[in-house]
Amino acid sequence: MFLPPMLLETAPNPFSSPDYIYEIKYDGIRIELSNIDIPILYTRNGNNISKNFPELLQSPLDDIVLDGEVVCLNSNGKESFDSVIKRFSMKKEEKIKQHSKQHPAMYFVFDILYYKGQDLRQKDLTERKRLLANTLENSEFIKKVNYIDEKGEKLFQEIIHRKHEGMIAKRKDSSYVGKRTSSWLKIINWIEVNAVISAFRKKDNALVCLDDMGNMLGYVIHGMNPHQKQAFFAIATKLKIKEDNNFVYLKPLIRCILKGRGITEKGSIRSAIFVDFIL
Repeated sequence: MFLPPMLLETAPNPFSSPDYIYEIKYDGIRIELSNIDIPILYTRNGNNISKNFPELLQSPLDDIVLDGEVVCLNSNGKESFDSVIKRFSMKKEEKIKQHSKQHPAMYFVFDILYYKGQDLRQKDLTERKRLLANTLENSEFIKKVNYIDEKGEKLFQEIIHRKHEGMIAKRKDSSYVGKRTSSWLKIINWIEVNAVISAFRKKDNALVCLDDMGNMLGYVIHGMNPHQKQAFFAIATKLKIKEDNNFVYLKPLIRCILKGRGITEKGSIRSAIFVDFIL
């Protein structure tokens, strides 16, 4: 049984309020674990991906639907979005089996939607958290997400220190609605990186950004306002070195600040956004 997920809106900054609880935002994939007749893992779009994470199918409870995040760790024991996407994309059964034993995924549960024939979605979050705490025991691969009351800004400082992806703020009185809502908010722990613009892509004007050593940081499409775009292309025409069918190459003189949701294992910025020029 698949239940549509409750999706988040974005808040620009961390905040504290007695009306909210706060959780760490883990860097993984949103997954619903449904164990009515057999355990099934669903993506937020309702796709069955049970075969990709067999280690998570040993559900400790029957007749239950849980909501949470599947996370994989890299060789350094840190959350790795690259690793979880790699597992998500695997096709060969033998390779999946090997990784599930050598590099098992973890399922961090933050909500309970259904249990023993009862739909819990109309209960408020505080009650659902109480039911989850009393119902689910932590196991090797399935664990409950910890949360704190009121002190969001304090938790966010800890998130920055530990380099987590961000924080989730949830209204205590929120029922579980299967759509996007402002009752749940995500606050991203953005990183900022200085970059050099070495080219732009013709089809979409994406900036080709490098670090100071010439390593690729990514193609950046979002973030520039109209005035910044106008200024960039006015300067870029004077710095053009050459062009081909796909790119216009520039003298590496335009520097900028980018922000993103972390650094990938290949060294590029995840979900890179232009912030400003460095003058």
